[in-house]
Amino acid sequence: MTRPYEDVADMFVCGKIVTMDSERRVISDGMLAIRNGIIVAAGQRDDLMKSFRCESVIGGRDAIVVPGFIDAHTHCTQCFVRGLTSGELPMIPRIYNPAQRILTPDEAAAAVRLLAAQLLRSGVTTLCEGTLNPAHEDAIVGALQEVSIRCVMARGRPDQDFHHASLYSQIRDRSWAKAREGEAEADLTRTEAFLNRFPPRGNGLIHGAVNASALLGFSPRYFIDGAKLARRFDATLQVHVSRDREEVEFCLDVWKRRPIERLFDLGVVDEHLIAVHAVLASEREIQILAQAKAGLAHSPIECVANMNAIPNLPRFRAAGIRAALGCDNQANDMFATMRAAWLIHGAKWGVASYDPEFLLAGEILEMATIEAAEVLRIDKVTGSLEIGKAADFVVLDGSAPHFMAAQNIPSELVRYGSRAEIMQTVVAGRILYDRGSYPTIDIDKLRVDAQVGASKVRDEVLDRRFRSLSHF
Repeated sequence: MTRPYEDVADMFVCGKIVTMDSERRVISDGMLAIRNGIIVAAGQRDDLMKSFRCESVIGGRDAIVVPGFIDAHTHCTQCFVRGLTSGELPMIPRIYNPAQRILTPDEAAAAVRLLAAQLLRSGVTTLCEGTLNPAHEDAIVGALQEVSIRCVMARGRPDQDFHHASLYSQIRDRSWAKAREGEAEADLTRTEAFLNRFPPRGNGLIHGAVNASALLGFSPRYFIDGAKLARRFDATLQVHVSRDREEVEFCLDVWKRRPIERLFDLGVVDEHLIAVHAVLASEREIQILAQAKAGLAHSPIECVANMNAIPNLPRFRAAGIRAALGCDNQANDMFATMRAAWLIHGAKWGVASYDPEFLLAGEILEMATIEAAEVLRIDKVTGSLEIGKAADFVVLDGSAPHFMAAQNIPSELVRYGSRAEIMQTVVAGRILYDRGSYPTIDIDKLRVDAQVGASKVRDEVLDRRFRSLSHF
């Protein structure tokens, strides 16, 4: 006798379903039904088995299924050089930037594949890329589409010359900034075309965004018109701000205002703004961001890598600022990033006040999933496991020793989980990582390409390091 199925699905996903929906439900013996890359049902396994017919099943009773993690801030073309920045301060203008500039488009595409492979292996299904080099854009887009990982891609190009008078030159020297006439308008025309091609609020895998990377390199015209563009397309405007002491010094010298205060003066602080890092934000600046409903992209491992500061993340959240976690090409592993957030903020803020609730594990998991999606303005598409959203999820082996005798799954994911337990990483219903294999990435070729790229940037920046590589 034929069973009276009501519907057909392309894929069943079974396990303990950590939905991250508005009620933060965990369905203990749950199932997702996927069709055409979309979640069409989520509930108890027995109920869905009666309603849907499907031949493809992944997961199982012991599996843990979570929304795909979201890396809310990275730079793909830094992937070949990150090891050369270890122990070097400062390293962005001296090492990172020259290493990125010399890449050919093909090498930039290889860096994207390498970054994507690292992220997929750790359960990341969405990355947020900030690019400043138009020569690399097509290659980056092509590689993202080839891999089929989801991406919020913020594009832009600096249009302002500047000079920062450092500590020991300020006796006779002053900082200054000068816009290059007409470049803001020309580049924002390209950004508008990019947003039309990749709608920020669309259902495609690539979501466009506006990148005005920093106050030093982007003119007031670029910020003002870029913010207008973000509002018109309901996109994000992404800005590295209050990242380091040099930036704060520069802004106080040139504009007599701190960085976030300067953005406020320009009229660009609103719900579309993502303040990237903001580690040196003052209490006044935190209030500016909170009142405008701006978002924060926080990269906890980067705080230690560049040693500028550890932001008061509990204060940001208490003020109502939505926060998203970013790997920023340091670990390229969201489990490591979540654990870093727990540890550095626990050491900085929790221990000082003897407060075990300084930052709950569930909050950290939110900042890697649904809250990150809200900050990036893609929460209608991804970030939680709900009917109508894209099937972006991760299947973990819940029978692994770290998850045996589980009592509180969100807490144990953050504190004890690792990429070792990941079995599959799925984007829009397509398996992109499966127990060591990458269906959309030629790993053998990538291994060769990565070594070539790493050797090239090593030769370019080795003599720019303060210490030799033999120094431990």
